[in-house]
This record gives sequence, C-alpha cells and structure tokens, in this order.
Amino acid sequence: MMKNIFTFPVSFPFRRYSTRSHLQTPDERGKRSLTDRQFEVGPHPARWPQFMTFDATPQGDPDRVIGSMVRQNWRILLAATIAFLFMFVGSALIPWALGIFLDSGLEQGLQASLIPGCLLMCFIVGVRALGSLGEPLGVVVWMRGAFAWRRDVVTHVSGMRNGGRNAIPSGEIVSAATSDSPKLGNLMYSIPSTIASLTSFAVIVVLMLKTHVMLGLVVAIGLPISVALMTLLIKPLHKRLAENREERGKLTTLASDAVVGLRVLRGVGGEGSYNERYEEQSRHVMDTGIKAALVQAVLGGLTTAVPALFSAIVISLGLWSVYAGELSYGNLVAFYGYTAYLAVPVSSATNFFQMLTDARVGARRIERILESQPLISSDREDPSVPIPDWSRARLIDDERGVVIESGCMSVIVSARPDISAGVAQRFARVDDSPIRVTWDSNDIDIRTLPVSNVRDNIVLSGAIAQLFQGRLRSNVNGRHADEPLPRPIETQMADTGDGAGVATRDHLPQPGAASERDLMRVLAIADATDIIHGFDEGLDGYVAERGRSLSGGQRQRLSLARAVATNAPILIGIEPTSAVDSHTELRISKALYNERRGKTTVIVSVSPIILHQADRVIFLDKTGHVIATGTHAELSERADYHAIVHRASEPEHESETESEEAQA
Repeated sequence: MMKNIFTFPVSFPFRRYSTRSHLQTPDERGKRSLTDRQFEVGPHPARWPQFMTFDATPQGDPDRVIGSMVRQNWRILLAATIAFLFMFVGSALIPWALGIFLDSGLEQGLQASLIPGCLLMCFIVGVRALGSLGEPLGVVVWMRGAFAWRRDVVTHVSGMRNGGRNAIPSGEIVSAATSDSPKLGNLMYSIPSTIASLTSFAVIVVLMLKTHVMLGLVVAIGLPISVALMTLLIKPLHKRLAENREERGKLTTLASDAVVGLRVLRGVGGEGSYNERYEEQSRHVMDTGIKAALVQAVLGGLTTAVPALFSAIVISLGLWSVYAGELSYGNLVAFYGYTAYLAVPVSSATNFFQMLTDARVGARRIERILESQPLISSDREDPSVPIPDWSRARLIDDERGVVIESGCMSVIVSARPDISAGVAQRFARVDDSPIRVTWDSNDIDIRTLPVSNVRDNIVLSGAIAQLFQGRLRSNVNGRHADEPLPRPIETQMADTGDGAGVATRDHLPQPGAASERDLMRVLAIADATDIIHGFDEGLDGYVAERGRSLSGGQRQRLSLARAVATNAPILIGIEPTSAVDSHTELRISKALYNERRGKTTVIVSVSPIILHQADRVIFLDKTGHVIATGTHAELSERADYHAIVHRASEPEHESETESEEAQA
C-alpha cells in the first residue's frame, strides 16, 4: 500500500503518528466497516517556522493588497527568483551547449576536441539540477501567500468576540479562506518563476541574435507581440471570473445555510423549494463558469499554439539557412531546442496574467472581509467612570423610551418580533447604541464601561440556540467549561472518520465551572433534565456540532440553562421558549421567575404564559418605540395589545417535536 507521506521543503522537527498495527490487503480493507477504519498520518511539523508567515494587513484596494504582500516577502521572493534563474537559464542553455558539442567534431568520432563541449554540457546540466532547489522555496512562497491571508481572515472574523460585525455572508467568508487565499499564493509562486523564465527568454534571444540575426529578430520581435496580443483576453477573463466568483459565493452561502437549517427545512417541507433555489443558483454558477472557461480555453490554446508556430517558422528558416551555408547543423539543433523551450516563457507569462487576474478578484474579497469592523468599539471607554452596582442598575434607552427596572422580570412585546428582539439586544451592547445605566445617584453611558465588564454582568441568550461540539457539561458551563486538552492528529482523524461522534478526550478543569449539583439545578429550571437521560454518559454525553444530535426544543432548553447558569445580574432572553410545547413552557416560566427573583430579567416574547409571570410588560409599536408599560392584566385591556398576544397564542404548540421544526 502507498503511504500517505506529507513532504515539506525545509528541515525541522517532524512528528509522525500512526494508528495502524499492521497493513492490510485491499480486500481486507474493503471488508472493514467505517467504524473500524484505521488511519495513517504522515509526518507533520511540531510548529510552523516563523519565516513561513507574515503579517497580512488590508491596504484598501486589491492592487495595494498584492503590492503589500510582495513588499513584505521580498527577501524570500528574491531567494526563490535566484534559485529559479539557475533552473530556467540552465534549461535555456542546454540547447546552446548541445550545439557546441555537436559542432566540435562529433562526426569525426570520439576525440579530444569533444572534451570541452562535453564538460560544458555537464556543467550546464549541473547548474540546471542545482536550480531544482528553487521548488522548495517556491512552495514556501506559496504558503506565505496562501496561509497568511487565510489565517488573517479567520483571525479577523473569529476575533470579534465582544460584538457583532457588519453583515458578511458565511459562505463569503468560507470562500475567502478556502478559495481566494490560495489564489494569492499562486500569484506569489508565479512571480519568481515568471521573472526567471523571462530572463531565460532574453538569454535565448541574445544567443540567437549572435548566431543568426534574422532568426533572432523573428523570435525577439514576434513572440513579445504575440504575448501582448494574448493579454488582451485578460480583461474579459477578469470580468467573467469576477462574475463566476460572485455566483459561487452565493451558492456557498446557500449551501451553508441549508446545513444549519436542514432540520427546519425537513420539518416545514421546504426541501423542494430549497432544491429549486439551489438548482437555479447552481445554473448561474455553471453559466458564468462556461463563459469564463471559453476565454480560458482560447488563452490556453494560444499558449500552446504560439510557441509551436514560432518553432515551425524558425526551423523552416533554419533549414534554408543550413542549405545556404549560413548555419551549421549544431546551430540548427540548438535553434530547435530554443524554439521548443519558448513554450516555457510564453506559458509563464500567460499564467502570470491569469493568476494576477484571479488574485485581484480574491484580494478584493479578502480585503472587504478584513475591512469589516466590529459593531462596537472601545473608543468611549473611560477608566474614571465608576463600575455600576449591576444588581440595582436600571437600563434606559432614551431613543426608544424603554426603561428596564432593576430586580424584576420585564417582557418586551411588539407586533414585529424582530423589532422587539432588536430593542432588547441594544441593552446587551451588541452595538454602540447609547444606553444609560443608572443606580443610586449615578448616571453613566454604557459605552464608557469596559466591554468585558458589561459581558460579565449582562448575558444575552439569542433566539437561535448555539451549541458546540463536545460534552453536554461543557455546553451548559459555557465560558467556564473545562478546557479540552490537545490530542494527537491520528485520534482526531479517528473521531472524524468514525462517524459515531464519540470524542473521548481529557479536560483541564477551569475556575468558575459549575458543580454537578448546580448544573442539574439549572437544567431543572430549563426543564432539560430529560436530555441527560438520553445519554449513557449523563452530563459527559457527546453533543454533535451545532447540537445537531438534539431536537430544536432540546437545544433551546440547553441554551436557556447555560444562560441561567451564569447567575448574571441582568439576563436577556430572546424567545427562550418558542420551540417547546405549552406545558413545558409553563414549567420553565415558573421556575425561571422563581430562580431570577430579585434579579433583572428581560424576556422577548408574546406568549401569554410568559406574560402572566412578568412583573412588567413593555409594549412597543412597529418602529420599536414604547406605547405603554404595565402588567399583563393592565395591558390586556388595550385592543392592539390583546390582538397581538392572542393572535400569537392561537396556534398553540402541540408538541415539542412539531414546534422544533418551526424554529428558524
């Protein structure tokens, strides 16, 4: 069996892991089930060398992005260019040395006159072999171009922990990290090879001009003109590639959304509608790809045809020159070698322009992501501002007229759930909305407080339950979850290929983690103790990525339990019971009210069950401004409030299984 060996261009410590105890024949391997599959992991570095990365920073436009990348890597590019010069120029000189060797009297047999030509030939072959060392440097150049931008995209997006970001489709981010960054690496790789190949072309032209002026001029003038004409195809190719890239980004976003909401699609019977949208978008991708492929095919054909045409012209003229006595047989062979080699610089030049086109498209996407800014900033933070007593703090939104009183449960109601959710989220500082925090005689702007302090004391539980791959215990503990210890790669691959989802690994306990008793208590408040019984391992049971192994109602209850476990002075919940049946909702609302008694709790809901438990109800209009405040009983006398609440309660949740499919 062929081993999966990962080769690397430089020498540094490697680790090798293997889960195989012996090698099996193909028949034996075919009989093994997926869960029995063994993996062999090739050697990989213990750490990435520093010289393989650089600080990739956005420069405002694609050309400046590419320019900054070249400037920051000029040393390694110079080293790779020198190495490639040995390889390309050495290859170009081989026909010249061969012609000298043939004209040194080979037709007279082996004699001493052949030795200089033979030595020259061996020397040039040795130089060409030495130039092969440029390939590892080229790989390093490619990795610096590709991986640095990929790392920066991921770091930039995932680093916005204290707040959201401007709307960028997830598919756009995935495409930028996986498809666009390698294009920048391809451009980096092509720079030294293109410089070296053009230098070798200049060497060939000089040698041809010294030997035969007319043939040299045919190549020196005709070939650059041909390449220049071929570059006219670059602009339409760039336009069509940009269109194709845009459509592929939309398709990736559509696919990633389907992965997240697959259960919902099946629950509401939306597979057919989704398939139609996906097929339509896929056709758009195919159509734009075919348009781009046409130009690429013409360009690729010319890349092969033009050198072949020049080869035919030069050889034809060379044969006539030999017949006229103007050219020796050795020079004719050398000229044939020159023209055969011309395909290399032509291919390098056209490939460079194509890669430059691709890289500019990719750089534009990457630059747009890297220029996205968090929705919150720390510019207004003031260390001199006193830290609030959050247990007694009132939150005031003067723009909307909403006041969150301390120590009570407030429910925000609106005819448009997205409006009420947006108003509630403003109090959690998901953006730089001007929210006032008052207690005793203090009155401060929340934007002057450290974001970390706000996050510690105001907990937002969103409408979409976010769970993570790992133990059930870790999901409920949230930020205080035990830290998983690193595992060898072969163990990770075994978990991935197994498919059973049993990721056994050791954990490092973290300070602040809830005890098992406290975890059971918050799970009981969220009416989620039944979830534990579904796992043989109890709290150590394995939750799949995004909680896909659980139903929508189970995910929502675990998310609520995690929020309650924080014991935050201020808790904001967006539709925390929308995916559970009415009986479960009643139990949760009572337990949550008792648990949060004396603490500030804000709920966004139009459910009468939740509203009956509320101390205060804040009724908003369709623009998010306050219409009235009071108890549920008081506001029920209003016809507009009554219509919203009872309209929402008409299609009561029949069961958790059905309602989970309606959760978007």
